[in-house]
Amino acid sequence: MPQKITDQTSLDKTASWPGCSIREVELPTISEDELRRRSRGILLGMACGESIAGTLGFTSLALELGESVVGRGGLEPELLLERWTRLEPATSPHPGSISAQALRLYLEGFPAEGLAEATARVVPERSGDGPLARALPLAIAARQDGALLKRWANQSASVTHSNLTSRMATVGSCLLARDLLTRGLEESLARVAQALREEVPLRLSRAFRHPTSGEWPESGDDAVAVLSQAVHALAAATDLDGVLQELENQEQPNQGALALGGGLAGAAFGIDPSSRRLGRLDHALRRRLEELADQLVDFESRDHAAHLAADSAPPQPARPD
Repeated sequence: MPQKITDQTSLDKTASWPGCSIREVELPTISEDELRRRSRGILLGMACGESIAGTLGFTSLALELGESVVGRGGLEPELLLERWTRLEPATSPHPGSISAQALRLYLEGFPAEGLAEATARVVPERSGDGPLARALPLAIAARQDGALLKRWANQSASVTHSNLTSRMATVGSCLLARDLLTRGLEESLARVAQALREEVPLRLSRAFRHPTSGEWPESGDDAVAVLSQAVHALAAATDLDGVLQELENQEQPNQGALALGGGLAGAAFGIDPSSRRLGRLDHALRRRLEELADQLVDFESRDHAAHLAADSAPPQPARPD
């Protein structure tokens, strides 16, 4: 039996098709086995992509974020910062990045509240790509609740990044990963563009268009360019290995695009257990990523079921004074 869409995103509130509200449209179904395969693909694909750049900084941040959400039942910025500052140097954000500067300020005693704004004064006029890939576990954790997914994605970015472009690119990336679990790229991009159409800067909104033939991705390493590069690679390939090869072939491939593109490809295609790229991951890391993906699926299933039960519960009669 197809399940009914339960998202509360802007898309669901405003869009309609002739004769019916999109709220009434059936959400594509996915078997539990396929959901778990693709959810693992998000995390493993991200790690496979980032490992090409010789680092796993985004993957480490994503692991800590995902495990924190499962353990605490939601996002807690100060707890995230505590976890991120305990990472080994080899798996920490690049020293010159916005995220690294934020963690430095936090270790020096700056409080979590206002940290992103303080970091922006240290690293001004930059639209960082750091939050995009690290937030991908949220696409699993809030798969059936678009409003919650948007809120968590924005909050996760806001821990270190205050600018609107970085935050909305993170929201869009999470929504895209969520939709790719059950939809094709073109439809997923259209849904995300519709959901965010009144919230994102024009340059960012263009990144949520399906690329046309002969169109090139944006160059650079800011949030919009990284998202553009990942989307173009997805449009040109049919599996994880193909997406990562497309990203490697792009001019000056960067860590953020490889991590994000790998994660989105994992959502769209799953991951082949015999993939040579997967075989290069450390066994302990691979197992931890797979376990987290399964935990996120279980967490979302329980949380969503609890919300449905609460929504369908009959109102309690008023108590007499």
